[in-house]
Amino acid sequence: MPALALIGIPRPRWLPPILLPLFLLWPFVPVCLGIARLLGRDRPVEAAKLRTAMQVFRELRGLTIDTDTADHKRVRIRFV
Repeated sequence: MPALALIGIPRPRWLPPILLPLFLLWPFVPVCLGIARLLGRDRPVEAAKLRTAMQVFRELRGLTIDTDTADHKRVRIRFV
């Protein structure tokens, strides 16, 4: 699972990327998987969505996302 997310926003002066610690969210992964198991019988569609979201979160390491804001500034998010 990714431990950090680096968010780079270009500005007139050079600034280092903003560091977002994702390892603080790791305790929620087993909780969400446990909730998905409990929902499995009564609400299988919601349980499948929650399991899929947790699997995607675990596979984000090494992903880089480039996007534009509403005012046309580039933003880069990199998961480490």
